[in-house]
Amino acid sequence: MSDAAAPTAWLRVAVHSVRTATTVAGLTLLVGFGALGVVTEPAPATPAERIGMSSGPLDDMMQANRCSFTGFDRDVIPSKAIVRTPEGDTELVSFDRGWDVFSGKIAGELVAVCLGPEAPAAR
Repeated sequence: MSDAAAPTAWLRVAVHSVRTATTVAGLTLLVGFGALGVVTEPAPATPAERIGMSSGPLDDMMQANRCSFTGFDRDVIPSKAIVRTPEGDTELVSFDRGWDVFSGKIAGELVAVCLGPEAPAAR
């Protein structure tokens, strides 16, 4: 019994070892490729971080003119826009000019759209 059982036991151990090694290798590759995807994928940036102007005069301009980096509801029509010129200046312009920058008719980058300054309260 020992002569016939020895090759069979050894074969079972060998098959089990190969199957375990293949499973471990597959899982390692899966985790490795997943980690590689996370490492190589750029982190999402908010518009303010992307243009490097998250504080100071831009914040004041945005607050004074009720601006949004992401826009407003469809039924709200902005009256102003903030654009960044190719020279790097930030300007408050009409919405029409901001749209021209956004659509590529004028060089620059659309930073935000604005509702304009809040109307003074009626007395």
